[in-house]
Amino acid sequence: MNRLLYPKLAWQSLRQNFRFWLPYLLSIIGCSGAFYILLAMAAAPDLPDRTRYAYLSVFTGIGAFVVALFSFIFLFYTNSFLMKRRTKELGLYNVLGLGKRHIARILGFEMLYTALMGIGGGLVFGMLFQKLVTLLLFHAMKFEVYYGFYVSGFGMAATAEVFGAILTLCLLWNLVCIRRQNPVEMLRFENAGEKEPRARFVFTLLGIVCLGAGYFIAIVTDDAMQALTLYSVAVILVIVGTYCLFTSVSIALLKMLRKNKNYYYQTKHFIGISGMLYRMKRNAVGLANICILSTMVLVMVSGTTALFLGTEDSILERYPTDIAAAVYYYPEQQPPFDPQAMYRQTLQRVQEHGVQVEQEHTMTTLSFDAGRKGELFTTKKDKELSVVSFTFLTAQEYKKLTGEELSLARDEVVVWGKESLPQEDTLTFDFSGERADPGPGMSFRVVRGEKLSDFSVPGVVGSVWSDCYCVAVADDTVIDSLYRAQSAAYGDLASRMLFKVMLNIAGDEQAEIECAEFLRDVSGEQFAEWGSWQSFSVDSRAEGLDDFYTLNGGFFFLGVFLGLLFVMATVLIIYYKQISEGYEDVRRFQIMQQVGLEKKEIERFVKGQVRVVFFMPLLAAVVHVAFDFGLVTLLLTLFGLYNTKITLLCTVGTVAAFAVIYAGIYLLTAKIYYRIVSQTSD
Repeated sequence: MNRLLYPKLAWQSLRQNFRFWLPYLLSIIGCSGAFYILLAMAAAPDLPDRTRYAYLSVFTGIGAFVVALFSFIFLFYTNSFLMKRRTKELGLYNVLGLGKRHIARILGFEMLYTALMGIGGGLVFGMLFQKLVTLLLFHAMKFEVYYGFYVSGFGMAATAEVFGAILTLCLLWNLVCIRRQNPVEMLRFENAGEKEPRARFVFTLLGIVCLGAGYFIAIVTDDAMQALTLYSVAVILVIVGTYCLFTSVSIALLKMLRKNKNYYYQTKHFIGISGMLYRMKRNAVGLANICILSTMVLVMVSGTTALFLGTEDSILERYPTDIAAAVYYYPEQQPPFDPQAMYRQTLQRVQEHGVQVEQEHTMTTLSFDAGRKGELFTTKKDKELSVVSFTFLTAQEYKKLTGEELSLARDEVVVWGKESLPQEDTLTFDFSGERADPGPGMSFRVVRGEKLSDFSVPGVVGSVWSDCYCVAVADDTVIDSLYRAQSAAYGDLASRMLFKVMLNIAGDEQAEIECAEFLRDVSGEQFAEWGSWQSFSVDSRAEGLDDFYTLNGGFFFLGVFLGLLFVMATVLIIYYKQISEGYEDVRRFQIMQQVGLEKKEIERFVKGQVRVVFFMPLLAAVVHVAFDFGLVTLLLTLFGLYNTKITLLCTVGTVAAFAVIYAGIYLLTAKIYYRIVSQTSD
């Protein structure tokens, strides 16, 4: 047999199946190009040797792993679809005298052509767009832009190896499937009769239970650390529930409607329900995949966008002033710490640096953690208890910082809470620690409680890993009592007092950074004048801004980059779904016309049916996102974003934008579907 026969037949087959093969080839180009771009950015030369630039390799490494894993699953899925569409063609080859060994050679050449064009095109695509993507990432992460162009040899080799391995595995799977199939059955594959789909009670119950459990977790979780722990559990439950929803629950619902004779035996209901019943059987997994991919896109893009757009809010909460010099100290140590000496020297050194101070204030606080036990906060160690962070300051400090005067008795407090407010009228502490005896306790009457977002004291930021309360007390004697009580309870692990000098200065971000570095360089003699203290640190908003944008910008880039990749996958799945349904509905159109139904009436019902099935995944995805919103909001607090309004607006905006894109995909693919049906049924 002519050796050129196999490559010729392979090329001819690809040309004949161009409508199916081209989207598959484009998906390989897109996935391999995205993989190369991420690897090339990870190996970018001539980057500064600074810690924040190390985040680049971390984010690109995570992205490359996700792209590789996604490509493996997605290309296997689309490859299996292509093989199903070609079952009759391959069976015809077999009947005409080509053995399965010969068919295997044809498939091998087809995969070789696909690999050369797909991986080669992906590398070209990656090289062309790598610099643009790099510039966008550097802009998001506030990096200095480097305009040099380079080609990553490692990225090219790794891309060829990874995607070559994926396509080889697809080929091996195809050969296994061909080996198992009977030639006659392959020829009759498209004409095989369909059995009525069954709604399995176990899967229906499993879907309802999984969705309900996932939604329940999302609703009842009100703690950020709990959200971090339970989020993956909720995601898995919803994914399982989604597959069951489309494969079994939907069929059960359609069968219930069919049992209602008065409803079912109407022309518009009869055609719609019967058509969707069989369509759900053939396309349930595809619809579930579309729903899950849509949910991933909506959650990733909305969450990372909110995190990026909320960076300024996070910075202002973490760094309320341009510069903050802080000292931790133990009040009982001798000689005692002198806050005024530290305050005077800080202002003096700022003036020595030639920087003008526009606003300044000081703040003394005490912070410690306690376990919540009902209405009691205890210092006993217990893994069962949720940890709560408290920050205390005096009414005098509060007035000095905000201008508002608080008239508090010794046993009265004003409380602000970030996560949730105490419902009780009293705030009670058990300071017994690990001692067997009850030990000392302190109780205060809560005269006012508000959300921490309404608390205007700058620099008081609680722990993002736990609930946090800010408490204003009457005077220094109460602070001293609290300090001594928690010191006795925690021993060597007791909290220290904190004194802060907070400054707003004239100048740009570079001036802030230089001033902060100058303040850190304090001589030993000056330290000695302060008395006894434990640690000294200087923070600047400008330095924090770089770190926040590095982290949030990296997440934003990953969210948008992977979101676009998942949108591409969604488009391809929808495209294949519309084409396959078009060819399946040709026979249904012909049969319905033969039994007397007018073509216009049939088209109207089928169009309505297609719209319902098409937008069902989007509706389910929006419901998933609505229930997931609370968990996402809690998770974002771990990164310092407490502005729920930004998160809500980003979520609504992302859903609206995706719905427009989804509708556009529907219009484009629906035209292909109607053209297939109308041309063949005329």
